[in-house]
Amino acid sequence: MGTADRSRLEGAIRQHFHHHETAADTGAAERQLMDGTVHFRQFLSTLLEKDPKHFRAALDRLRSERAPLLVICETLIVPVAEELGRMWCEDQQSFASITAATARLQLLLNSLADVEGPSFHDEERPRILLMRMPSNDHTLGLSVISSVFHEEGWSVEGGPSLQAGNRAYGMAREGGYRMIGVSVAVGSSVDEISAIINKIRKACPDPSMSILLGGASLSDRAPELKAAGADIVALDVRQAIEQANTLLKSRG
Repeated sequence: MGTADRSRLEGAIRQHFHHHETAADTGAAERQLMDGTVHFRQFLSTLLEKDPKHFRAALDRLRSERAPLLVICETLIVPVAEELGRMWCEDQQSFASITAATARLQLLLNSLADVEGPSFHDEERPRILLMRMPSNDHTLGLSVISSVFHEEGWSVEGGPSLQAGNRAYGMAREGGYRMIGVSVAVGSSVDEISAIINKIRKACPDPSMSILLGGASLSDRAPELKAAGADIVALDVRQAIEQANTLLKSRG
């Protein structure tokens, strides 16, 4: 993870998202959740509480506020997941507690994604196939990407359960995808990533199909990966969806 990205997440962890905060710009205003929002620390506590009623109450509040899923992911889900990882690494919580909290975080994401989203039919949406590298066992990030793309009007196939391999390449070969995205694990080499890009291109030679790579560790390797055939190299969910929508619009 790059220094800028970690600073952003650490800032989010320290900050409570009070409704009276003043946004410095349009982007900051969009990231503000609505009046009565669940604060970061409160939300983290609900995930770790044994009694599930606190989590259900937080979920109901988030549903009632109807904030965009992208905003919820940026201001709560992603930084909370980061904090849970830190707590586990520093032995502040037991494995059972972290596992239960992560499961609730996934449940929250699934529940909000089911509530939100465009009302038009799947056949009217551009199709995207999402997969993870075999070395990437952290699936929550790809769940976030999948849910946000769905809310933004894409027909999403694959996802956290699909890893790069014969089954994924077979799906790519069927065609019809405007974009294929790969979630890249920390520590993956450029050669490993390039090999997967080549296999996707071989399986789906349609020149109009774009390849999206996502991963916080890719910041210093974007030029190499684009030279290897990636159209988009995104460090977070906002970059991924904004660049994907821009590329889709430019290519018609």
